[in-house]
Amino acid sequence: MSYILNKKLLCSLAIAGTMINSTAFASENPFATVPKDYWAYTAVEHLVETGLVDGYNLTDFHDKKVVARYDLAQFVARAMANENRATAEDKVILNKLQQEYSNELKIMMVMPAEPAPVKEEPQATNNFFDNGKIKWFGDARIRYQTNYKADTPKGYTANVKDRSNRIQERLRLGFYAEPDENLSVLGRVKLENTTNDDNGYANNDDANNNDEGAHGSANLDLLALTWKQMDTSVSLGRQNLNIGQGLIWWDNPVDGIMVTQDLGNNSLISAGWGNLTAENWQKHSMNAFIANAQIGVDDNTKFTLGYLKTNSNENTLWNNHKNQWNENPYMLEQIAYGINTQLSDKWNLTAEAVTNRASGLPDGAQKNGWWTRLTYGNLKWDTKDTWKVYADYMSLGNYSVDSTGWAHILNTPGGDGLGGNGEKGYGLGISYMLADNTNLEFNWYKLRPYDSNYSGFSDYYDMYNLALNYSF
Repeated sequence: MSYILNKKLLCSLAIAGTMINSTAFASENPFATVPKDYWAYTAVEHLVETGLVDGYNLTDFHDKKVVARYDLAQFVARAMANENRATAEDKVILNKLQQEYSNELKIMMVMPAEPAPVKEEPQATNNFFDNGKIKWFGDARIRYQTNYKADTPKGYTANVKDRSNRIQERLRLGFYAEPDENLSVLGRVKLENTTNDDNGYANNDDANNNDEGAHGSANLDLLALTWKQMDTSVSLGRQNLNIGQGLIWWDNPVDGIMVTQDLGNNSLISAGWGNLTAENWQKHSMNAFIANAQIGVDDNTKFTLGYLKTNSNENTLWNNHKNQWNENPYMLEQIAYGINTQLSDKWNLTAEAVTNRASGLPDGAQKNGWWTRLTYGNLKWDTKDTWKVYADYMSLGNYSVDSTGWAHILNTPGGDGLGGNGEKGYGLGISYMLADNTNLEFNWYKLRPYDSNYSGFSDYYDMYNLALNYSF
């Protein structure tokens, strides 16, 4: 029976090898859900049954509720330690799994979440780094942007030169460490340089024309301590935060504390308190209460509910409306409802609606907005020649999203500043892996104000972004 099962698995793996680039379970996300009918799940299940995974039988494996790539990678790591006991057929299966979970294994083999036995014990040392308890990582990006502020109306009558343009180079270096079984530390520094920065204001012959030369900045991007016990985790410090599908906040730092409870079945709930100025660098602190909930309907679909409310603060913003400058409050009480669903192996749909219920907003504030993205492709960050294309549509009132801090997921600001003229339009993008871990992305957006009658103009200039990214 085992021989027949091995033969079936080898056939399945041979087929999977030709289809691997079209899978929707991208390896750049170690917490992506893995369906039980996915070939890798069946392959790991077989290795458990044959006894290559010490400490687990099939009942333990099923009780563990394996739902993510990272979970399966832990079992692969254990099986790798017992490769000397594997049959020739099992070694073929194990080799295929090592290729599939190469990124996850690179992290875990430094300090595995569930340490696997090794053939040779390393020599004992008191040095934290030599003990292999730390993982270094980083990324680099260079990009060119046209009308990156998305704030220049066509036919604008004020003293404006043209669209805003800039070239940026960014380098981020980070580390991840697990000094104790339930304790982890994540840190990262960011160095960013901007050159040929033309913000669009002033005439060509004006001495105040902001056509700037090279300048740069360096700052502490992340430094957070996380304690985890069972399915509960508490993070303290400067940490990356994701809310909902990203219209409120996505992959940007917050200084504060967050408590997260994993509910299983691709569901979780989290809440906390933090200072938003780690991202938007306002003059005064912007403390906010933050909450997030994710409900997994099945392996392919999840619903999200996000919330962010700033406390009373002294920050204000200046915006131009019909050639008149106005000072507006920087106030947010955002609620966002979203969905992400994998329609097929290559098709994915994301959508989210948001409203800002903050008190004290001016009369006529446009508080509501929504955004959707349809993606087609098989992009895998660690696989050359994979790609994806996507189409965005957004309709965002001037107070619906923070288009000043730009901490959300969109490739555009979402308007010309909070309280300005909002944003409505569509865009197209393509992302292609030039090499393993090396990506080239281009996108273009056709934009206009949320309400042309309110704003007094009908179109912004088009926006373009071209970026080259590399990670290690």
